Amino acid sequence: MEEYKVNSGYGWHAWFWVDKEEFEGGWKAGSIRYRVEKAVGRADDGKLFLMVWTNQDRYDWHKFSQVFYEIDGSEYAELLDRAIKQGELTPNDREHLMERMKAPFIPPWDVHKDVVVYRDGRYTLGQQNGLPYLIANGERFTLTCHPYEPCLYITDENGCKTAVHNAFDPFDVLDAFSRGETITSITGREYGALDFCRIVEYAAGMSDIGINDAEAALGCGKKRKKPEKKNEEKEDFKSEPFHPEAERVITDDPAYAVINEYPDSAVEYLLVKNEHAASGRNAHWYALVWASRALFFDGEEQIWRYDCRGAEGKRIAVDALFAAANEKRGSNYRGAFLYPPHGGWFGNADFDRVNAALFPNGTDGLEVYEWTTDWSEFFDDGHEWWGALCFTVYDKTLDRFAVIMASATD
Repeated sequence: MEEYKVNSGYGWHAWFWVDKEEFEGGWKAGSIRYRVEKAVGRADDGKLFLMVWTNQDRYDWHKFSQVFYEIDGSEYAELLDRAIKQGELTPNDREHLMERMKAPFIPPWDVHKDVVVYRDGRYTLGQQNGLPYLIANGERFTLTCHPYEPCLYITDENGCKTAVHNAFDPFDVLDAFSRGETITSITGREYGALDFCRIVEYAAGMSDIGINDAEAALGCGKKRKKPEKKNEEKEDFKSEPFHPEAERVITDDPAYAVINEYPDSAVEYLLVKNEHAASGRNAHWYALVWASRALFFDGEEQIWRYDCRGAEGKRIAVDALFAAANEKRGSNYRGAFLYPPHGGWFGNADFDRVNAALFPNGTDGLEVYEWTTDWSEFFDDGHEWWGALCFTVYDKTLDRFAVIMASATD
């Protein structure tokens, strides 16, 4: 491969990470990157190039070097095969990217014109003063992309920036939508302008997210019949099929052994790692997203439709979480646990035992958010009669979240 000087442009036509090499010892802390990363892009003249990105300071990822090499179709295919072996791509991704490479090259979008390419009652997507933007429900976001990195950056009016990895060059997005075309992400999912706006609004406010995360959390899927709850489903928690991001859900904690002793409970529990991708309310919302993927999917099949963007949360006192049972038994946590709608009622000692397993260091280090329950079909049954609830509880002593949901009917 010959070294290649890239003038400008990067394009969403071919971007993806193909290789990673770690420093000796394999350090990776917080947002610090690997020592070497390699990615493929497409320049303004249509040529494919390989970028080798080298981190020169383990404590400052802004200190880096970049070298570019021109590649041809066969070298591109070899890089795709390498990416599959390293878990960066799937065979379906490879097929899609090869088709994209063969597609006619589209010249870059004209950055000098102000234009609106999509508008509805909620969203306005366009370009002003050379910068793409999205107005979502009155809030304005600027859309940018690092010239040689496959990230879409979403910056709000306060300067808070979100990086959406393996995503889109916003100029290519505007170009496609202005011509009435769609765009396709690296996962093979096709977008119209409305879907793109929804993805951006969903991702905004998170410090770091992958395009597959943003797509999955929309919860767009066919409604499926709610499966019967079987005792064996709780006996082997690890056998539960999860979304690919489910490594963020903790499946081997001793608390599950205690929870499994109450198979008739109407309350669902999931423990989620704190990935430190956000803080405060957004960190709780992140945990809710990951727990929803685990709870609302059966393997690759979606059992309940959901859209976490519609979940509204507020912080409540810890004492309020453990308050006495309400007359409408499923409308608060203790009542939902003590009085499931199909018998098998438990006592306060059982309730305390489960929570001692969930929060073994006590309740002083807990931070609790209560969430609305109108954003998923999972809660529809509870809305009919018994009740529905949703809480996220951050345990500072263990640096993890407990997600608590309940919904049932007679």
